[in-house]
Amino acid sequence: MAIETRYELLVIILDDIDRLPQLLNALHEAGVSGATLLSSIGGYRARTWLDQIGLSGLHKMFWTPELRRRTILAVMEGDKIDGAIAAAEQAVGGFGRENSGILFTLPVKRVVGLHKRHRSQESETLPATDLTDVTIRETRLEQVRHILNLPPMTIPTDASLLDAARIFIQSPCIQVAAVVSQTGHLLGLITLRSLANHFFFGVMPEVFVGEISTDIDQSMDFGRMANIHNVADAMIDPIAVRLTDTVGRAFALMHKYDLSGLPVIDDNFHVIGFISMHDLLNLAVSLIEKDQ
Repeated sequence: MAIETRYELLVIILDDIDRLPQLLNALHEAGVSGATLLSSIGGYRARTWLDQIGLSGLHKMFWTPELRRRTILAVMEGDKIDGAIAAAEQAVGGFGRENSGILFTLPVKRVVGLHKRHRSQESETLPATDLTDVTIRETRLEQVRHILNLPPMTIPTDASLLDAARIFIQSPCIQVAAVVSQTGHLLGLITLRSLANHFFFGVMPEVFVGEISTDIDQSMDFGRMANIHNVADAMIDPIAVRLTDTVGRAFALMHKYDLSGLPVIDDNFHVIGFISMHDLLNLAVSLIEKDQ
């Protein structure tokens, strides 16, 4: 009769984050094959900080040395847990030391996906690229200008969030706007989703405050929102394409930055057009159907 493997969850809340590199190396050498690392803050300290500083200082909270922590989670076989604890103790200089952190374990009743099957050599072999794939990727935007049906949406840097909202409402098919200078040069982008978040933060901040304890990255973003009043404060980097760029590059940028479209610029960084993910999809499908 096979003996059922026992698993435990190792939890380390590390206050002395200068010891983090040594701790991770020690756990790896002790047989901890994989661990999840989370940024965390003690609930009492975080609440005290918010009471004293207020919501506008929230973005500073996660970078303040006395508030920073790292939580390490690792599911491992029970017979390796003692070695992992010993290694962790040595790496941090003992958890009895002040401001070092705490370590504890929990029994794990069920584990799914801990041990992965490795791909065979055959499964790692990619299929041969056909002509249609190359055609789609290498087609230059200037060759398909006829599919760029949506005019670009531009917003001046001094526009308020309310002004930007009005501009977005007038063009419901576009969800990415180009933020331009007084001379018409591209300075950044703002998305409908980002604008809505900033706009409604001022209307109903309690919705965002409720997420502070569940998502650290969002908490930092929401802290910054308290100081954002116009488009210049809310915009992201000026991501764009030129007509000489390929369809492949346009899609790669949209995918990387999670954008539904991009402004098209000339050599002087003036916005001259707009290409959407819908345009790219339309082009790809039409080329595939033409090749069949």
